[in-house]
Amino acid sequence: MKRADRILGILLALLGLFCLVEGVRVWDGIGGTGFMPLLLGVVFALLSLGFLVSRSQPLKSSSLPWPAKGVWRRIGLIFISLVSYILLLPWIGYLLATALFMTALVWVMGSVRWGYSLIFGVGVSAFTHFVFKIWLNMPFPSGWLLPFG
Repeated sequence: MKRADRILGILLALLGLFCLVEGVRVWDGIGGTGFMPLLLGVVFALLSLGFLVSRSQPLKSSSLPWPAKGVWRRIGLIFISLVSYILLLPWIGYLLATALFMTALVWVMGSVRWGYSLIFGVGVSAFTHFVFKIWLNMPFPSGWLLPFG
């Protein structure tokens, strides 16, 4: 495990260095195009430092139980909802597709009633729409069938 930690630490350090160099190269102020790569570079460098200097003992290997049938059903429903979201997004737009996806995802992952799932899905869709489209003025996909978004 120590060798794997060192390899991961070196890879994260290289990725962090690359992000730092690119962030400095395209820097145009805080909040500009170089800010996120610079921030990621710092995070990757700190993570790599953690992997390189940690003295953790390897965990005892234990076998993991195979998921039960109900868990596989949930995994399948989550996958189907994700694929449906990807396919529906260009047709019905961000607002409705995200509301439907989040509603289905919350309902499948937790033991929550449909009504609460729907409230959560609509709330998340409306909140992200407000923050990114209205406040930050970022474009979202509007659908061909339902041209709002």
